[in-house]
Amino acid sequence: MRRTILLLLCRGLLILMVSGFAGAVLVRLAPGFDVDERALDARFSAATLDRIGKERAADRNPLRFYAQYLGGLLRGDAGRSVVFGQPVASLIRERLPATGKRVAEGMVLGWGGALLLGLAAALVRRTPVVAATMLINGALLSIPSAVLATMCLLLRLSPSIAIACVIFPRVCPHVYEQFRAALAAPHVMTARARGLRPERLFCFHVLPSALRPLVSLFAVSVTLAFGASIAVEALSDSAGIGEMAWRAALGRDLPVLVAVTLLLTAITVASNVAAEAATLGLGRTSA
Repeated sequence: MRRTILLLLCRGLLILMVSGFAGAVLVRLAPGFDVDERALDARFSAATLDRIGKERAADRNPLRFYAQYLGGLLRGDAGRSVVFGQPVASLIRERLPATGKRVAEGMVLGWGGALLLGLAAALVRRTPVVAATMLINGALLSIPSAVLATMCLLLRLSPSIAIACVIFPRVCPHVYEQFRAALAAPHVMTARARGLRPERLFCFHVLPSALRPLVSLFAVSVTLAFGASIAVEALSDSAGIGEMAWRAALGRDLPVLVAVTLLLTAITVASNVAAEAATLGLGRTSA
């Protein structure tokens, strides 16, 4: 198992390195990368404009930029933001706790609602209940994250509600299907026929069968939640990683965008490695 986890970590590190370089290349190839709004300001002198041009020149070669960026990152220097005029590391330290709190609250609300409604639909197994569940899922799934954020802003709700509304419809159908399949499994039906008490039947037969795929789904939902936080925080003007990434994208702030890409990739890789390790542990326990 240790060897498997080590391979997962090596794979995650490779994904992290490649994703950071891919992010730098995509930003460099984006239309208008070489344009700087400050160059249009008539108040700046020729020397200032020349300095701005030299700042942009260092970012034009993505391979060179990324190599220098990784070298600085190993020394604890993530670069300096062009838009915010501050070190990127301090910006992330200031904003990550707020975003992490919103994402955690959204995950708890989204997963809590999905587990309650999905499990209830699987246990009741009545057409009206299942149809109502799928109707709610379809309605929320068809609403973009930006619209959900705008609705929460107009209703003066927490941005976490918008993140929860993004997570819920993507999780609930899988929760329903996993528990429905587990309840219909032959060994569960045999245990029920032998008169096993419902609580023991659920805890020792139904729950272990549904838990392993849901753990993997949880890892995927972490990435979805952080991705949704970008649009939610940008529209609600909430100080966080998402709002910072949005402003950096508008200003073509390459150090910030690469740092955010690496951060989100690291969170994705860490959650996937943890989910795969937990799945392996559950598999050994059930065996």
